[in-house]
Amino acid sequence: MRVDIHVHMIGNGRDIDNVDRDVYFNAEDNQRWFARLLYNLIEEDLMRLEADLNKDGIISTIEYIGLIYRMLRDSEEIDAIVLLALDALYSPRTGELDRRRTDLFVSNRFLSRIVVSLNQRLKEDGIDNKRFLFGASVSPNRRDWESELEYILTQTDAVLLKLIPSTQHIHLMDTRHRDFYRTLSRYNLPLLCHAGPEYSFPEGIRNKRLDNFRFLERAIECGVNVIVAHCATPVFPLIDKDETQELYNFMKDANGNGRIHLWADTSALSLSTRMHLIPEILDLFPPEWLIHGSDFPVPIDGWTHLPYLSHDVRPDEYIMIVRTGNGHWLRHSIQLY
Repeated sequence: MRVDIHVHMIGNGRDIDNVDRDVYFNAEDNQRWFARLLYNLIEEDLMRLEADLNKDGIISTIEYIGLIYRMLRDSEEIDAIVLLALDALYSPRTGELDRRRTDLFVSNRFLSRIVVSLNQRLKEDGIDNKRFLFGASVSPNRRDWESELEYILTQTDAVLLKLIPSTQHIHLMDTRHRDFYRTLSRYNLPLLCHAGPEYSFPEGIRNKRLDNFRFLERAIECGVNVIVAHCATPVFPLIDKDETQELYNFMKDANGNGRIHLWADTSALSLSTRMHLIPEILDLFPPEWLIHGSDFPVPIDGWTHLPYLSHDVRPDEYIMIVRTGNGHWLRHSIQLY
């Protein structure tokens, strides 16, 4: 089965007390110019994909869910996608919900129900060879992390747990998180963790020091299987440090006992500012260390796969990429998974 493990759930709900019934998104009081630009690009891209079914100029949560369904239903390359929840920001000190700094909150209860309903819809449409998978998110900073983690482990079919340390103010090396990691290990639930620069959220920009892949050492020590998102690659090479070689060394040490404990995903490697890193990634990382991800709906354009410049892409391959209807998914030009 060909799986995209990195697809974000987004929406436009404005009531943070209603997160079990809708996605919460409200970044207007906590904004950075780059994050605002990115949100506008995502909205424009979704408009081009005809997500705005009622033509009111707004992409609702329901409309986005419909788009995701159509993309998987019609895809000739992807058999399953993992839809990712995102827990709110909780104070590392008190464990209390930080309403002001929480920009996006996709609750486990809401998304797990959506995944069930989408799979039921696939079944009703006679599609038996595709499915949606649930990617949970539980912040270890939560005062009630144990009960929330118990919920996803016992009452959902979660296939992984997603964290963005900078955005959620999570200090991965904090010794208080040991029991959290040990629970993930005991239930064999992988941790998909953002690493490298995070420009999608204002808090990610402010706290980028927390998105250091080296801090995953604590989780690995506790027996957690970890996936490093984006291969920890830089977004802007002139500003962000390229640590591809350092990540390889870190993964080599983690996987040195004959068993793979640490993977990296290929999400958003087709950004024009990251394309030049793909040959180095292919040369360094064994393919069994890499997992496919797209980072949808972060905009990725087919034009970046220029013939003979982007990992020896041929003209016919380039034409195939740019003509693909849901061409934001990283697939044709490089086979990393």
